[in-house]
Amino acid sequence: MEKPNVIIALSTKSVIKIIYYLMMIDGAIQDEEEDKFDEIGKELDPNFGLYRTMLIDQCKKQKDKAIDQEDEYAVLQDGVEEAIAVGANAKDAVITPKILVWDMLTIAYSDGQYDEKERRLVKYVVRKLNIDKAVFLEMESSFLTLMDLEKELQWIKTTDRPYLVVESIINEISDRKTAIFESVKDLIAF
Repeated sequence: MEKPNVIIALSTKSVIKIIYYLMMIDGAIQDEEEDKFDEIGKELDPNFGLYRTMLIDQCKKQKDKAIDQEDEYAVLQDGVEEAIAVGANAKDAVITPKILVWDMLTIAYSDGQYDEKERRLVKYVVRKLNIDKAVFLEMESSFLTLMDLEKELQWIKTTDRPYLVVESIINEISDRKTAIFESVKDLIAF
């Protein structure tokens, strides 16, 4: 039996395209998603601004292939599949599959919601890139826990509790967030 082709890394442009398809999947691109997209794009490639518009146009052309709204998910998934095929183990491939999935979780939740279509596309990428199911579920759980801790942090700052009580809770939440980030870094690294 032939061993499946292992994808070690993806090209930056492919990763950015996949992230943009994810943003399109729920039917509306929110400002928060756009901001996070630009942040990730610049982080991944200092020259991102030079091809940002062209890349977005390519993604929109892919979406335009949909015959009707029911067809959109499948068409965007086809775009993701093509981006993976083009960028997998390419000469300029530097983004590991797990980092891509973490970035996808970040984008998916940047508008405060983790839509079912977004989750479905993330799971598709996890399968296509042969990421262990348990690793993905741990990444997802860690990410959602971080988001819950962030909400708790924002809430505690609005209470009228004494400063020392608030400071103590803030420190505890920060410690918990740090511990989760460390475990995620270990998870993504291997």
